[in-house]
Amino acid sequence: MDQPTQTITWKCSNCGYTFSAEKPPEKCPACQVKCEFLDVSCYTPDCQGQPGDPRLR
Repeated sequence: MDQPTQTITWKCSNCGYTFSAEKPPEKCPACQVKCEFLDVSCYTPDCQGQPGDPRLR
């Protein structure tokens, strides 16, 4: 049985663009720069259904 894939909320370290995907792309879809992507997904109940952790924005 296959494991369900988890969507992660990623944030571009260059321009701050935030998007959801299983893994980050090679280049940012917004600024087109190859940069580091930060996992800003919320893993605590404090987020109340928000896609990203508001403390990391």
